[in-house]
Amino acid sequence: MAFYLGRRSADDLILFRSSKIPTRETHGTQFTSVIGPFKSSLAAGWYARYGRNDLRVHSADEIEQLARADPRMQQAIVEEKMTKEELSIALECSAMDSIEYSPDPLPTLQTVWQIQTKEEQNAQLV
Repeated sequence: MAFYLGRRSADDLILFRSSKIPTRETHGTQFTSVIGPFKSSLAAGWYARYGRNDLRVHSADEIEQLARADPRMQQAIVEEKMTKEELSIALECSAMDSIEYSPDPLPTLQTVWQIQTKEEQNAQLV
C-alpha cells in the first residue's frame, strides 16, 4: 500500500494509506486534493514538513533519499524501525520523562489595572 497526503486546507495535510490510487470519487469528500504516492510514511512526513518548496524534489525516489539523509528526520527513522509495542513504550517513557523533569511552573502573577485621574498623576509628579 502506498502513502499519500490528503489536503484539507493550505497547511492541513493528513497522511493516509491506500491500496488504490485516490480519486475525486473515492476521497473527494475528505480532501480537496491528494499528493503522492510516497514510498514510506517517513518520506511523506518529510515532504509535508520540509519538502513542499524544495527544488530538488522531482520523484518519489528523490523524496525518499532526501528524507533519509535529513538529520531532522533521525527520530522518525528510529521510530520507523520499532515495533508498535516498542514505539508505544518509548513514547510513554518520553512523556513520563517530560513530566518528571519539567521545571516548576511559573508563579501566577496578578496584574492590577488602575486608572488614575489627571489630578492623581499630577500629584505623583510633585
